[in-house]
Amino acid sequence: MKFVDLLDPFVMQLIIVPVIVIGIGLLVSFFTKKVLVAPLITLLLNLLYETWYMKSYYPELEMSYTSWNIIFPVISLVISLAIVPVLKHEGKYH
Repeated sequence: MKFVDLLDPFVMQLIIVPVIVIGIGLLVSFFTKKVLVAPLITLLLNLLYETWYMKSYYPELEMSYTSWNIIFPVISLVISLAIVPVLKHEGKYH
């Protein structure tokens, strides 16, 4: 947790977390060639991150989730809708 404490929360929430959760979701979608896997994995990872963060840093507060749990999976879905059909199409000719 000391590494997370050194990072600026702004950078963490707007750069690091989205790149990691959306990236892993897209990677899983890339390997499975299924569009809906990306937003599901993205949602799961972001929920896990927010749960861990709230329990670690604000245990006295009631658990609540942010709108990023909608935004990140939508971004992931749009990107996977653009990439997965291309991957499936290329796979037919190789």
